[in-house]
Amino acid sequence: MPGRAAVCASMECVIGRHQRVLITGGSGFLGATLARAEVAAGRDVHLLLRPEARPGRLLELTGRFTRHDADLREAGAVRRAVEAARPDVVYHLATHGAHPSEHDRGTIFATNLGGTANLLGALAGRDYRAFVHAGSSSEYGHKAAPMKPGDSLEPRSDYGVTKAAATLLCQAEAFRGAPVCTVRIFSAYGPLEDPTRLASSVLASCARGEAPRVTAGHQPRDWVYADDVIELLQQAADCPAARGRILHAGGGRRQTVRDLVETAVAVSGGRLRPEYGSEPPRPDEPTTWVADLTDTTALTGWAPRTTLRQGLERMWAALAPSRAA
Repeated sequence: MPGRAAVCASMECVIGRHQRVLITGGSGFLGATLARAEVAAGRDVHLLLRPEARPGRLLELTGRFTRHDADLREAGAVRRAVEAARPDVVYHLATHGAHPSEHDRGTIFATNLGGTANLLGALAGRDYRAFVHAGSSSEYGHKAAPMKPGDSLEPRSDYGVTKAAATLLCQAEAFRGAPVCTVRIFSAYGPLEDPTRLASSVLASCARGEAPRVTAGHQPRDWVYADDVIELLQQAADCPAARGRILHAGGGRRQTVRDLVETAVAVSGGRLRPEYGSEPPRPDEPTTWVADLTDTTALTGWAPRTTLRQGLERMWAALAPSRAA
């Protein structure tokens, strides 16, 4: 992953001292992207994965990380995994309910809230430097202005409710002195995302020479490239001033579904015309969805540096082997 040295606006910042890293959700989109970055940085990487987790995104890392099979819903299994990994830093990216197919309420609550409680409980009394919890912009619900870390939480889905509750749990842990922070992630996209997600599905249609079938495209999004998200997660782990704080991983500007679709088509050569309105929109779409990055940038020095076009160009380049087949 192309990267930059971690920068923290605080003079307390300790760069790159951690070596043993534990990542939950490492077989997912952002988890696997983070695992690749941490391996490339020379870390001793440990992944806490569900026993049934498929390692497809991790194949190129075979032999370069340690796998610990544990279901986050099982406190004993989580405790044993943490004892074996002995992490200096924990990145908690495992989640359930963000995908439309993940709608079982019991699993959403047990994974997002119960799993976070089990992980924090397993770390109690241990000497670790940082726990970075991946939160979600869905915690806020609908807002009429750019979302700020101090805004009221008004989630409108089980997923948003449980992510908000998990963040509050992390905040309580930080109040008790634990080195815990939360990074709320907005509309992330990148090469390892699920093929059904918007950027990947549109680019795949273009690669096949088929007009992308999409909604009317007016829904707001705050697109942020995966590599930029990973950089903020890493900087949060390396910045003591981030403890107990909530940071935002977003692009910092309002864009739309149509912005991404038009840019993706242009990147692919611009020969196709998207079929807008051929797919139904999700219910209850907001009118505004954008991150206020003021506090995050002031605290860490981080700001997104990948434009939407640059990110989609990288994704298009990653499709080159399949386009040539």
